[in-house]
Amino acid sequence: MDYPHWDPPYLGGGMLIGIIAVLHVFVSHFAVGGGLFLALTERRAAQLGDAGLLSYVRTHSKFFLLLTVVFGAVSGVGIWFVIALVHPAATSMLIHTFAFGWAIEWCFFVVEIAAILIYYATWDRLDRHSHNLMAWIYFIAAFASLLVINGMLSFMLTPGKWLETRSFWHGFFNPSYLPSVIVRTAVTLALAGVYAMFTGARESDDVK
Repeated sequence: MDYPHWDPPYLGGGMLIGIIAVLHVFVSHFAVGGGLFLALTERRAAQLGDAGLLSYVRTHSKFFLLLTVVFGAVSGVGIWFVIALVHPAATSMLIHTFAFGWAIEWCFFVVEIAAILIYYATWDRLDRHSHNLMAWIYFIAAFASLLVINGMLSFMLTPGKWLETRSFWHGFFNPSYLPSVIVRTAVTLALAGVYAMFTGARESDDVK
């Protein structure tokens, strides 16, 4: 079936996809590493009984919520919208090949959103252990989402045996799947560390 496609002037479709995707990737990777940062830092603050560190985490959680849920979700939808217009046939193939994978990834994303909303809204309503548990649920769901979506993204670079078998699993666990997971995990931790370094620099010496 032939699909109509959109070729935007000046930038071109590929450049437009690249701009939106790069912004989304930075935010989505920070969402994973930042979730771990939230969970670990709140637990550390509770263990030490450090009110200053706990206040820092609470302030961070609001920024984290707005950046990851609002901008992350909107930019993610933007990617789907643009690729469907620029290359609808390829988008259709990607959806039909990995329909089950996309469904699983979206389920994890729903858990992420629910967990971070509950986490932010219950700072003074849940006991410290239960509240910290919500951060861990968020991080686990976010990392699981990364593991799932990485299969589809790396497939676009190295389809591997899928070209011969058309097997879901051959496409998902393609040659660059594991290296991509390792690199992406490192990036998530690095972005969280950079964020902590810059925001922590403005705090008191005790918090630092």
